[in-house]
Amino acid sequence: MIELAPEPTRAHYPDQEGYAEHGDGVRVFYEVHGDGDATICLLPPWPLMTSRSWRSQVPYLCRHFRVITVDPRGNGRSDRPREPRAYSRAAHVADVLAVLDATATDRAMLASISPRAALALALAVEHPERVQAVAFITPQLWRIGEFVRPFTAGRRERYDGYDKFNPSYWKRDYEGFVWWFASRAFPHPHSTRQLEHLYEEAFQTDPETLIVATIGFDMYEREEALALAATIRSPVLVTQNGGDAFWPKDTSGPLAEASGGRLHVFEGLGPVVGARWPVAMNLVLREFFASAAEAA
Repeated sequence: MIELAPEPTRAHYPDQEGYAEHGDGVRVFYEVHGDGDATICLLPPWPLMTSRSWRSQVPYLCRHFRVITVDPRGNGRSDRPREPRAYSRAAHVADVLAVLDATATDRAMLASISPRAALALALAVEHPERVQAVAFITPQLWRIGEFVRPFTAGRRERYDGYDKFNPSYWKRDYEGFVWWFASRAFPHPHSTRQLEHLYEEAFQTDPETLIVATIGFDMYEREEALALAATIRSPVLVTQNGGDAFWPKDTSGPLAEASGGRLHVFEGLGPVVGARWPVAMNLVLREFFASAAEAA
């Protein structure tokens, strides 16, 4: 196991923190930053990461809005159930609603990262009364071949490239998988701190938890997702990284078109804009959320 540097002083400490839970008894940890009139809920990421993956957005956004972050089931300070069914999309929806209730939040503007776009879509469609706006950051709404094929391929002799996206490899060499994933997400020179952040979060969980969490979260089929997106009533922003984006780009345009939302491509910036070039991301998010709050 690699040795990780301690986390430096945070740019903004939470004004409130706590745990929320609902019928299945799993506790999820949340933080509240700032006290603006409008609330943003930065949705929990895939549990290789924690809510601290939003560390570059929170200090800026909480100067203008009230901001809620949520640790995902399986990482951070949230519980780590061991059954795939505990990580269903419905369970994640219930987690977010429980956090909104615990923080006395009637409506929130949402932001999701990559594969948790499915969570944002479910909340916007199933609970429109709780969703004021939604930003899909580099969305992955349906299963993509280069991830599904190696994940379901079973044990193999060699694991090269995307073959590392495989449960057998995670159990054999979790550190190797984290290194591969991080180097794909942050391939640029001088990305040392971003790499360290990802390691710090990834090693707060374990491969067995990550496997059941990945198996349990049900993604949409492509046509189903686009049909549901067409029913979203709130303002929509879809962002896509430019250049060599880590997540595939074939979701962003169709999602923006189906939802009637705005597509913003960070030309020349990629793969992970929010962490590597936070100013660019933060300005786009603030403008979108401010506009949505004003229109409400």
